[in-house]
Amino acid sequence: MSIANAVMVVVFIFFNWRVVYAVSLSVLAYYYCFIGKEIDVAFASAIFITLFPFLFSQLFIYLYKQYENKNFSAVIGIYFVIIGLLLPLSTYVTAMTVSFFAGSEPLAMNFMAYSILGGMLTQLSLTPTVLVLFLLVFAKLGYKSKYLEFSEEIRQSKNSSPSHLIWLSTFIVITVIAVSFQNALVIHSLCFVLLILIIFGFGRFGLVQPLLMATIVTLVMLTESLDRVNTLRTLDEQFYGLLVVLAVMITLCYAIAGAVIKNFELLRQQIKLERIDPYTDLFNVKQLEEDLSQYKKAVIVYLDLLPTMSKLADLGYQGKAQLIFQLNNYLTIKNKNVFRCYRPPFSIGILGFAISDENIDTKLNVLVSQLKKFQFYWGDTSVSLVSPTLHCVKITKDDDISAIVSQLCGQPTMLNTNINWIEQESQLVRKVDMLEYIQNVFKNNLFELNCQPYLKLNDNKESAHSFEVLLRINPADGMTQVVTPAEFFPMINLFELESELDCWVVTHTFKLLNEHISDWDKIEKCAINLTAKSLSSPTLAQDILKLADKYEIPLKRICFEITESSALQSEEKAIDTIQVLRRAGCKIALDDFGTGYASFSYLRRLPLDILKIDGEFIRDLPVNETDRLIVESLSNVAKDIGLETVAEFVETDEHINLVRSHDITYAQGYGVAKPRPLKAFLIEIMNK
Repeated sequence: MSIANAVMVVVFIFFNWRVVYAVSLSVLAYYYCFIGKEIDVAFASAIFITLFPFLFSQLFIYLYKQYENKNFSAVIGIYFVIIGLLLPLSTYVTAMTVSFFAGSEPLAMNFMAYSILGGMLTQLSLTPTVLVLFLLVFAKLGYKSKYLEFSEEIRQSKNSSPSHLIWLSTFIVITVIAVSFQNALVIHSLCFVLLILIIFGFGRFGLVQPLLMATIVTLVMLTESLDRVNTLRTLDEQFYGLLVVLAVMITLCYAIAGAVIKNFELLRQQIKLERIDPYTDLFNVKQLEEDLSQYKKAVIVYLDLLPTMSKLADLGYQGKAQLIFQLNNYLTIKNKNVFRCYRPPFSIGILGFAISDENIDTKLNVLVSQLKKFQFYWGDTSVSLVSPTLHCVKITKDDDISAIVSQLCGQPTMLNTNINWIEQESQLVRKVDMLEYIQNVFKNNLFELNCQPYLKLNDNKESAHSFEVLLRINPADGMTQVVTPAEFFPMINLFELESELDCWVVTHTFKLLNEHISDWDKIEKCAINLTAKSLSSPTLAQDILKLADKYEIPLKRICFEITESSALQSEEKAIDTIQVLRRAGCKIALDDFGTGYASFSYLRRLPLDILKIDGEFIRDLPVNETDRLIVESLSNVAKDIGLETVAEFVETDEHINLVRSHDITYAQGYGVAKPRPLKAFLIEIMNK
C-alpha cells in the first residue's frame, strides 16, 4: 500500500487533475474486484484514498511554482511540510473523524502512531525515490529535469571523485553484510551506520544517490521489523521506536539536504556576482583559470573585436554587450570545442580555450570559418565581424594565466590575419624591444615617404596628378631588426603614438612639396592619411594651417583621408577639425568605405568630399556579381550626394574598365601604379 500511495502522489504531481479519474477508478476496481468490498464501500474508499493525495499534491504544486525560480531549499522545505507531514496527519485525522461519525470504536493510539509515522516515512523516502525514477525514465526520452541537473551540479562542484568512490563502495559492502545476517540487532546496527554514512554524503555527492540509498536502508530495516511483527502478530514498542528513530533520521537528512542546497545556492550566487559579467553573461578570467586547471596543456584564444566595435560606435554599451552575448551563444552552440567564452577586463574582445593536441590547427581554422559566417542582429540590421583575428598562445598547467591573458589582450589589431600565434616566453621582451625600435625610428628620422598615384577615369586628356602619401621605414646601418609595416603600425597604435606619427608625415610631406613643386597646376590632389585619434585633437587644424603657411602649401591641393578602421574618439571635435580644414580649401576623404556598420552613419554626419571604396569589394570585381552590385550602389550613393569616389585594389586592366563603367572617379592600385618614393615622383612630374 505504501508503494501505491507513493506512486499516486508522484502521478498527481506530474499529471495534475488529468489522472484523477483514472486513479480513482483503479482504486475502486482494486477494492471491489480484488478485495471483495461492497460497491458503496469500494466507492467511498476510492474517494477517500485519492482525495487527500490529490489535494495536497495540488497545494504543493501551487507553492512550488511560487518558489521554483527562487531557490531549491525552499522547495525541499515545502515538500517536507506539505507531503511529508500534513498529508499523513490529515489522512489520519480524517479517518478518525469518519470513524467517530460512523459510530465505530475510537482508533487506538498505536494505530495513530503507525499511521502517521508510516505515512511520513512513505512520503519522505519512498515517494521521492519513485519521483526520481520517473525523472530518470523521462530523461531517457529527452526530458531534462532541473533537479537531476542540480544534483549533478552539486556533486561535480565538490570535485571529489576518489572519496565518492570510497563512500559508495563502503555503502555497498555494509549493505551486503547487513542483508546476509539473520540477527535483527546486527541488521539494525549496520543500517544505522549506513544512515550516518548517507547523511555524510548528502550534498557532498549530490542528492539523488543519497536519497536512493536512504530508501534502500529504510526498506531493509522496515522489512526485517515487519517480518518479526508478522511472526509475533503484535506491534510492540520496539517497532514503534524504530519508526520514530527512522522518522527522526529522515527528518535530519532533509534538514541537511536543505542546508546543503541553501549553501550551494548562496555560493553559486556569489560566484555569479564575482565571475559573470552582468551585461554579457560571460565568465571572467578567474573562471578561466579554474577551468584551465583541469588540463595539463591548452591553447588560450583571444578574439579581437576592436575592428568590429570601432564600426559600431552608435550602438552604445548595451548594443556592444548584445554583440558579445550573441557571439557567445553562437560559438557555444556551433562549435563543440568551445565550452564557454570569457570576458577579459579592460579589453574589447572575448577569450576561449581549446585542448592542445595534434588537431589544434584544424580546430582553430574551423573556428575562423565559423566566425566569418557569424551575423550580429540588431534591430533590422545584421552585421558580420570585421577581419576576425584569433590571437593564440600555448600554455601549461603551471603558467600564470592572468599575465598571459594580459599579453594576449594587449596585442595590436591585425587586419587580414586569421590566426596570430604568440610565443609567451618572448612576448614581453619583444614588446620592450619594439618600443625601443619605434623610439629609435622617431629619434633618427628613419621614416621614408612613398606615394601611389591615382588614375582619373573618364578623362582622356592629360590632367594634373593625384596620389596618396604612404609611409615606409628605412632602417639605419647597424639596425638588425627588420619590421614590416604590418607589424610597425599596430605597434604605433599600441603605444598611442598616432598623433606624433601623423604630425611627422604632414610636416615632411609639406616640406617635400615645398622643395620640389614649382608648378602647382601639375598637382590635382595630394592625399595624406589622418588617424581618428589625431582628428579628434583640438589643435590639429591650427597646426596644419601653420605648417601650410610655413611651407607655402595651397591647401586646395591637399586631401586628408580619415581612416575608417578605427572609431572617432571625439566625433564633435573631429567634425570641428574637418570643417576648419575644408574652409581652408582641403578635401576630406573617408577611407575603407563600405566594410562596416558605421560607414553610412559617418557619411550622414561627417562633412566629406570623397569616398574611397574598400578594396574588399574591388579585388574580386571581375568574377563576383555581388561585389559589382555593391560597388554600383556605393557609386550611385556618392554621386547622388555630390561626392567623388576612389576604387582601391585596382590590379588589372579589367578592373580599370569595370570601375570606369560604374562611374568611379579615380582608380588606385598595382594595376595603375606601384608605390614609389615621393621625392622621386615629384621630381619626375616636374620634369615632364
